Amino acid sequence: MTKINTQLLNGDQAMAYGALASGVNLVTCYPGSPSSGTVETLIESARDYDIYVEWSSNEKVAIEMGIGASIAGRRALVCAKSVGMNLMIDPLMVLNLTPVNGGLVILLGDDPGAYGSQNDQDTRPIALMLEMPMLEPASPAEGYDMMQEAFAKSEEFGTAVIIRETRSFTQQMESVSLATDLFPKINLGYERESWRFVPVPKNAVEKHRELHARLLKLSQWADSTPYNKISGAGRRGIVAAGFAYQKLIDIMGKEASAESQMLKLGTLYPLPEKVISKFLADCDEVLIIEENEPFVETQIKALAYDLGSRVKIFGKQSGHVAREGELYRWQIQQALSKFFPRFVPSKSYLQENEVNEIPKKESYCINAGYDEVLDALEAAAKSLGQKLILVGDPGCLVTVAERLDAKYAIGSAIGVADGISKAGADERIVALFGDSAFFHTSIPAICNVVHNRSDILMVVLDNKSTASTGHQPHPGMDKNAMGQDAPALSMEQIARTCGVEHVHSVHYNALDSNLINVFRETLSTRELSLVIVQTRPVN
Repeated sequence: MTKINTQLLNGDQAMAYGALASGVNLVTCYPGSPSSGTVETLIESARDYDIYVEWSSNEKVAIEMGIGASIAGRRALVCAKSVGMNLMIDPLMVLNLTPVNGGLVILLGDDPGAYGSQNDQDTRPIALMLEMPMLEPASPAEGYDMMQEAFAKSEEFGTAVIIRETRSFTQQMESVSLATDLFPKINLGYERESWRFVPVPKNAVEKHRELHARLLKLSQWADSTPYNKISGAGRRGIVAAGFAYQKLIDIMGKEASAESQMLKLGTLYPLPEKVISKFLADCDEVLIIEENEPFVETQIKALAYDLGSRVKIFGKQSGHVAREGELYRWQIQQALSKFFPRFVPSKSYLQENEVNEIPKKESYCINAGYDEVLDALEAAAKSLGQKLILVGDPGCLVTVAERLDAKYAIGSAIGVADGISKAGADERIVALFGDSAFFHTSIPAICNVVHNRSDILMVVLDNKSTASTGHQPHPGMDKNAMGQDAPALSMEQIARTCGVEHVHSVHYNALDSNLINVFRETLSTRELSLVIVQTRPVN
């Protein structure tokens, strides 16, 4: 008999315990918040539950590991934040054609408000392109249940399932009823089935047709799942998607208003069309509450058009709901006041108290020393009469972002810098990136600049960790995610093997002129060079 106890958990922890209760076997992730917190929790339980957990070198590798585990008949959880999901699209756009074997769940951490990201990305529309189901829980307790349901439906329908969460959701606290047994690992085994995992031009269209048949069955499931439910009565309706529903309840109270009905949506794709159709039929006007883009709003409007419904739909496109950044409770309250003539909130929220809703974010880059490194770089350039264009990567370089000329995605600094150089810029072009970024996606760019005879200066700021997300290990460190001994790969050796002839490794010391001298040496020649600066560890 399953043992149950109740614990106060945040969203990160609830997702982790849901994966454990699902009998997950493999967990992979490239560090990035939100989503890393779930992996950190699973690392603590890995030995007790006999699961494999790793911090992968990048998100593409992480999802490919998950695909491999699924082929072998094991359940796998792959975690990534919004911009990391972008890197996973390539294999996912083929995975959707091949029915999975073991359950495969992707925990997607969106960051509305860009608290720890370089963009204010809404990743939900990716579900339409991938043609993969996407769910979003309203609370940690629902997240715990939804994780288990996602693994079960992944195997039942032969598809990877995406669970979307936001940074604020991960920090929400709730009492969750947990099954505390040590669950056996799911092992469906592997039996070779010709062409199942081998999409090629001659079978791609047929596999695409089969994918649509699976999606039709998923649509039928969406109409029956308790994650989508209607409550209340009245001719005015409110649709709330995912965690936005919890924010709505905080304002309105658990009891639906006598003059309105509410539709809680937990399956964002495919939408429960029958449930929504019934809801629309009973309403004259509908307000849609969701975060970031009008993703649900656009789909419901399209469905209303197909139904010939005359219901008026309000939301982001009508200006009732804010479209950029996190959707705060005071903004939802404001939208409700526009929608309901006599709206009185159960609990009132004020714009001046918005700071109370902003999720906490720990800074791991304090005292990184990057200002001093740039001071040395610019001093060397000035002594040579040079002007610099500085191109950086995300990470702890955000601490000197105002001194950079450009900064895009992780691993992009080298390519962007080389593009500026090849366009004929007179200035000396410098690409700056971290040690984790080196292993993430910088190595192919290094191969490219060597092959195409670039003359840029590459500078790796090496603080011996994936510092900005919590000091997780990477392939250049001698420990893995589980704290076990692991071979530490040498960036210097890799760069030389890739063909970089001028490689320097120097320890940062603000009182020593050696760093300036190394920068002077590399800047004085128009040849491709790499300087590895051993910066002080940050904590």
